[in-house]
Amino acid sequence: MIYVRPSLKCVNHDRPPIHIDSMTTGIQFLSFFMILALVPGCVTLPPPNDRAGASAYSVGDRARVTFDEVVVSLRFQGANAPYQNLHVTLAAFVNPKKTTYSSPYQAEDILRRLETRVAVRLSEMLGGLGEQSLGDTEALRRKILGESQTVVDDALRQWEHGSDYHVEIVIASLYWTDASVGRSQQQRGWMW
Repeated sequence: MIYVRPSLKCVNHDRPPIHIDSMTTGIQFLSFFMILALVPGCVTLPPPNDRAGASAYSVGDRARVTFDEVVVSLRFQGANAPYQNLHVTLAAFVNPKKTTYSSPYQAEDILRRLETRVAVRLSEMLGGLGEQSLGDTEALRRKILGESQTVVDDALRQWEHGSDYHVEIVIASLYWTDASVGRSQQQRGWMW
């Protein structure tokens, strides 16, 4: 017969008494719960293939970043002045490709830190172009997207979860103005 006395000693009449160390037991329970809390982590799932049964969370892009406008003065064919300003605003859409223990917000944070690198790359590339015209706009869009996507892809390859996400760079706006018009007023979120 086994019973526990208030003094925390287990007594078995056939064996000598065993003392239960409450400190060791407490540490074991604490360790167990700490490990249990760390094991599951956060999981980001890609949207289901069956769109009919998707929850609101799975519809649309998981994260997005809109970059500040980049303005570059370029020679423009047929304009009254030799230079015109090209205004380009890029955005990025972030979506998981597979189940991951990372968050789309981590990818979004990486993109925010890349914004200046993307702007520098665009300024360098566009500044090296010759005279432009409205007929060159589609080729110009492709060059802008290609250069920007390369900067983002290079950075995502350095991140351990970069291959878990599809990050698509898009042009939110692209327009020409005369050289007297500079950057538009930037509107940021409430925290940045």
